[in-house]
Amino acid sequence: METVKSSPPSANAGATPPPRPEYLLAGSIGAELSGPLLEMEHIVQQLLTTGKLSRPQVNALMTSLGTARRIAAQSQLLDHLAHNPIRQSHEHVALDARLRQALADNAGMLQSRAVDLVHRLQAVEVVLDPSLLETVLHAALSWMARPGYRLSITLEMQSMPDHALLNFKARPTVSDSNPDQPHGSAPYRLSWWLLVEAAGLAQIPIQHSESTQSLSLMLEFRRTVKQLEKSNPMDLGGGTDSWASSHSKLPLGQRVLLVTDDAGLVEIMAPLCRSSHVTLESVSSPEQAKARCDVERPQILIFDQRLNGVGLESVRRDLLAADPQMPVLEVTDDQHSLTMTSWVDDTIERITRDNLTIKLPSVLARLLGKSA
Repeated sequence: METVKSSPPSANAGATPPPRPEYLLAGSIGAELSGPLLEMEHIVQQLLTTGKLSRPQVNALMTSLGTARRIAAQSQLLDHLAHNPIRQSHEHVALDARLRQALADNAGMLQSRAVDLVHRLQAVEVVLDPSLLETVLHAALSWMARPGYRLSITLEMQSMPDHALLNFKARPTVSDSNPDQPHGSAPYRLSWWLLVEAAGLAQIPIQHSESTQSLSLMLEFRRTVKQLEKSNPMDLGGGTDSWASSHSKLPLGQRVLLVTDDAGLVEIMAPLCRSSHVTLESVSSPEQAKARCDVERPQILIFDQRLNGVGLESVRRDLLAADPQMPVLEVTDDQHSLTMTSWVDDTIERITRDNLTIKLPSVLARLLGKSA
């Protein structure tokens, strides 16, 4: 038997070791899940007792399910960011417009938390990966939107240097003396971990402060269009990875194949594809898509998530096995899927129906640029 030698005790052997980050993260996930799970358990017990649910109970159940789904999505995204290389694009993005869209996407969450929102946003253009920026904004909102707080958001340019500052300030609308929600635990919430990881990858410095009656967060965007124009104009239009090249240097004759049995979806996407100088073809089943791809491969394959259950997954898996580099876009009804985009999965990007008009042209340009 091999003998294990013991080492002499160190000078601070009796000191409590610092908590390991993975344990803090696991604790954050468990703490955030406990609330919606308890709420859902209570509602299910009411259903078993009375045999019916009231409309407020149904609303509470859907809110709790949405919270649990958000926590699951954030956990998976954080795990991917921490363990996988991220391929970032550098695109010309209207930061104020992206922030307004993030506020719209999170309107339900803000309402359920009774957040009193005010904002003042200047027009600011930055050069960043849009998907990574979106994750940063969603995580920041989730972390700052405390129940019953007044949330003030300002976006403005500063000069010398020409950086953009995005400030969040939150204060309780009434005096908060609830000891069950200490402010000191806030930095360990799951949204904070995701914000720190995503902002670090995007090279967006973060500053934050907390007290018993206030919370503040500042994000500094250094790669503004105004700053880059001064420092290096070629950085905006001359590089192969720039926003300008991804939109102006796409090969002609690009073709995307849409798989859907929803005529309304085809009507929405057709003019968007035309405006992007892309030919749109559509088929009504996954089997027809496979047959069409066997004849001629499209540059992008677009699936309607509503076709799930009719062979979509197996056909999609077969197509990706035959051509692993083929970009795949999935149109979904899930508003939380916007964070799970192409830099999270090398082959599948997701976009919601509600955001097609706003986001589809830039998504097509990015995917076509990668496949060119």
